Amino acid sequence: LIFVQPDSRGVVISQAQAGGVRPEALPAGLHWIIPFIEQVTLYKISGQTYTMSSVASEGQTPGDDSIPARTKDGQQVQVDASVIYTIDPNKVVNLHIVWQNRFEEMVVRPVARSVIRDAVSKYGVEDVVSGKRDEMEKLIHDRIAEKLAEQNLILSDFLLRNITFSDEYAKAVEQKQIAEQVIRPTGLLDPLV
Repeated sequence: LIFVQPDSRGVVISQAQAGGVRPEALPAGLHWIIPFIEQVTLYKISGQTYTMSSVASEGQTPGDDSIPARTKDGQQVQVDASVIYTIDPNKVVNLHIVWQNRFEEMVVRPVARSVIRDAVSKYGVEDVVSGKRDEMEKLIHDRIAEKLAEQNLILSDFLLRNITFSDEYAKAVEQKQIAEQVIRPTGLLDPLV
């Protein structure tokens, strides 16, 4: 007997079954399997989060796992992001046959990193910072959802957590702001004075 938790599905690997696996996953509840001939691999179908972050303690990979990307105008940025996804409960067996328990490092992580780099390259650095950040985030969300669906996963949400720029770019922006303040003193621009 094997019990499958409500947030899981069980894939039965069977020596008695053609193809080596039962065609349907075990739903939640108590089930019979044949001892020594069958074994069950459990997969969580509840939401899972994969985080890529520059903060060592926040992501799944130790150390800086932020995504380096280059904007349309050639600026280097580091992107922190989280992908919240679930396994499609109706396609657990297919997922197992193709990826077993490697789907996170072989699908979720590389797909997210590739799509983020590609999306960032379509926007200038000013767009990434402000104006078109929401548009870029939606583009990334839709593209990741499409790619994960091809691999029997469902994207629940995509979070663009943080975007940081190179030190050189940050210093250049700061110098530009200082130069603008020196050229145009604040009192001279006030129309009420």
